[in-house]
Amino acid sequence: MEYHSVLNKQIKKLLPERYLEDQAILSFLDSVSNSYHAFDRAKKISEHAFTISEREYQEVNSYLRRENEIKQESISEIKKAISSLSPDSLLPELDSDYDLIHIIGFLHQQIDKAKELETQLILSKDIAVKAALTKSQFLSTMSHEIRTPMNAVIGFTHLLLQLSPRPEQMEYLKLLKFSAENLLVLINDILDFSKIEAGRVEFEEADFSIKDLVSNIRLALLQKANEKNIQLKLLMDHDLPDVVKGDPVRIGQILTNLISNAVKFTKEGKVTIVASLHKKYDDYTIVDFEVIDTGIGIAANKLDDIFDSFTQAASDTTRKFGGTGLGLTITKRLLELMNSEIKVKSEPGKGSVFYFSLKMRNSTVKLVNSTNNQLKTETKSLKGVKLLIAEDNQINVILAKQYMQLWDVECDVAENGEIALMLVQTTDYHMILMDLQMPEMDGYQTTVAIRNLPDEKFKTLPIIALTASAMLDIKDQAFVVGMNDYISKPFNPDELYRKIALYSKIGLGY
Repeated sequence: MEYHSVLNKQIKKLLPERYLEDQAILSFLDSVSNSYHAFDRAKKISEHAFTISEREYQEVNSYLRRENEIKQESISEIKKAISSLSPDSLLPELDSDYDLIHIIGFLHQQIDKAKELETQLILSKDIAVKAALTKSQFLSTMSHEIRTPMNAVIGFTHLLLQLSPRPEQMEYLKLLKFSAENLLVLINDILDFSKIEAGRVEFEEADFSIKDLVSNIRLALLQKANEKNIQLKLLMDHDLPDVVKGDPVRIGQILTNLISNAVKFTKEGKVTIVASLHKKYDDYTIVDFEVIDTGIGIAANKLDDIFDSFTQAASDTTRKFGGTGLGLTITKRLLELMNSEIKVKSEPGKGSVFYFSLKMRNSTVKLVNSTNNQLKTETKSLKGVKLLIAEDNQINVILAKQYMQLWDVECDVAENGEIALMLVQTTDYHMILMDLQMPEMDGYQTTVAIRNLPDEKFKTLPIIALTASAMLDIKDQAFVVGMNDYISKPFNPDELYRKIALYSKIGLGY
């Protein structure tokens, strides 16, 4: 048998050969040799195990060091992120192994504060919504109450103009009509200034004479200029087109604001209104407007401020000259909504020049004659048309009936929604002029009730909202409940005639 190398050396060195014949000694030597071999194997296994454990330890230790570095980097980035999101937040001094725990605690505090702020914001939003609703209701009510008498003033002025008044009466009536319409615009702006702030003003597309418009504005403001003993001159380009398409009331409002300001701030000298042709194209015309005065002027550092809401060029301007400071703000916003821009040149003590350009579509409408410069409005008899006027204001009823008589339109009147609903079911009408604010049942409720009647004809019966409210949401609601169209009071007789003529064809089944 081959013994372990160490044992084999010892046998050769110390054990005589005769002992190797003894079976008991041989058995002993086998056991010792096996023990040597077992020890070697155990030693190798131990050495191998130690080598593996050392390598794993180094790997684990390296991994832990990297994990710690990542943690420190993460904590640093979290600090930076918190600082950038909330620069005013005071982070605690974090320089221990418990940084992350402290940060988590800090974030919990910030989350609690954010939740508290969110609750406060929700409360504030609810208050703001209620305030906006209250404001909207107030503006709607005030708009309706003020515009209702204005409807009578403007409506009866229209009627008087059609009754062949004497020449001097014609001039007074035209000035009355013009002044009333501009007063109406000012009332609308004061009641619903937020509408202009939001850029939600609706512009009319009507045929009108620029020359006539500017001349009327000058005539309306001439008395005020005469009282101050200053000249109010008008320079009109003869190349201006006779008629263009646009919003004469809004343009008139812009010019009235600028010219009345010029007269107000001019103590001596003159105010000059200039309207000149910039360029005429096939589809549209560009007109330049200027208002030049010799008044008090404006300092260079105040030129931008004068267009801010409720702002005057000087602190004592309101006390000396009056006004709210809204005129130029409204003028600027209106021109911006018409894709134009108000510009100003001024020098203290030497006067100011306000100027802008307007792009307006060309019109095919002709003037009736060159002496009156009145736009031709062709109104044919509407005999055979029968409509229902749902209106509770007796003055408005009288005014509407006068126009219906003028156009040969047969009409009935319902003083409230319940009567209107009853009449619709017992009489065949071609359309309904529906006031929105009425007793018993308002215009919305009445419209819904009519649309829900079983007969199919009530689903298509034209219903035109005729209301003194100028709020845009009122108009939207009118369409939502099933109305076909909308006319605002004070109504333009030409617009009312056109819509009656249009919807009567539907009502007559054409």
